[in-house]
Amino acid sequence: MIVLMRHAESEGGTGRCIGRTCLPLSAEGRERAEEAARRMVGAGFVRLCSSPASRAVDTLAPLAVRLGLEPEVLPDLDEIDMGEWDGLPFAEVRWRFPDAYASRGRDFAEFRPPSGESFADVADRAMSVLRRLAAGPRPVLAVTHAGFIRCVLCRLTGHPLGDLFHFTPGFTTCTVIGGEPGNLEVVGAGLAPSLLLPVLLS
Repeated sequence: MIVLMRHAESEGGTGRCIGRTCLPLSAEGRERAEEAARRMVGAGFVRLCSSPASRAVDTLAPLAVRLGLEPEVLPDLDEIDMGEWDGLPFAEVRWRFPDAYASRGRDFAEFRPPSGESFADVADRAMSVLRRLAAGPRPVLAVTHAGFIRCVLCRLTGHPLGDLFHFTPGFTTCTVIGGEPGNLEVVGAGLAPSLLLPVLLS
């Protein structure tokens, strides 16, 4: 199994366009990362992977310490690159890039902000890294981001990528992917760490 977990709650992102911008975990986020580690220590993970973002690395750290495993940082697990928009308040984006912002609304899946990625780009790299993770060793936990997980769920369920906000992965919730590299499927989604073990051990 491949388990995708969204990082714990961060701070400083409210009202801003956040992709690759570095955000620290909040106090609640640090507590939830510790709680997730306690809940998941018996899941049998043999490999731990993380997005390069500090909020993902710091979410995984407590479990890595408990298991004595060295996390692997995989750039393809990162959140969408919002390019020149990254870190800006949404109000400033609308003011500085009105035409581009309107284009984003018309084609949400394919739109790329200046020097950034589209969600279609994210979906392509997400499926590529999932196939590599599926080749083993497993079970593997990968701490990543809401945008990444939404793209995976769209691709694996056939849901339109332009409506990826149909999926709402919460902080530290888990999406379980099973199958072989060429035939992946969603086994479970939106699972709290406390509910993960029965799925993995079934």
